[in-house]
Amino acid sequence: MPKAKISRSQIIQTSLATLAECRTLDQFSMRKVAATLKVDASTLYWHFENKQALLQAMADEIASQITFPDNQRDWQTQLTQLFRTIFAVYTAHPHAAELMLETIPASKTRLTLMDHIMAILVTAGFSETEANEAMTTIDFFLTGLIIDLTREQQFRSEINSKQAAYLHDQVQKMHQITHDAKLNHMQAAVQFRNTYTAKQQFEVGLKLIINGLLASKS
Repeated sequence: MPKAKISRSQIIQTSLATLAECRTLDQFSMRKVAATLKVDASTLYWHFENKQALLQAMADEIASQITFPDNQRDWQTQLTQLFRTIFAVYTAHPHAAELMLETIPASKTRLTLMDHIMAILVTAGFSETEANEAMTTIDFFLTGLIIDLTREQQFRSEINSKQAAYLHDQVQKMHQITHDAKLNHMQAAVQFRNTYTAKQQFEVGLKLIINGLLASKS
């Protein structure tokens, strides 16, 4: 089939939509994308040499939606605003966090984003090493939280629909043990988890990290 029949951009956008319908990143395939586009799978190889190349392009597209904050603001505000934006973009695209972990930041878009984060910190007086460590810590926290909450949401869906009786029993067991053993801190943690939204949990964690950075400067 001629290459002009379908564009690279169409494939990327359809791939993101297809990924959103998958339960996990592993379930995503070029064959599913081709089926959605109603073309033969071989057509996609005109633009992407393999699945990994397509995943790289999808990750780059997501990263391109992240805007930078006003650099006239103080470093804490810039960092907070930037990672809020990253959180919003990641959560707008199901499995985006996993996608970022499974791809290499080998594009100008993603490398510029990382460089910008470190530049905020270096300009604020942190060393290159401290800036890199801070960026990595926040990224691990953000990525891990999103993946964890996504999995938890899937568990909750299965439990609530009674499709997984064993999982339901395990949740009841967890609550029973924390109550009977008077594990007060665990009870508080469960309540926090059930009360706060994903965004609120992220805000709390991000504030703790930034406060730690502030303390290290004093």
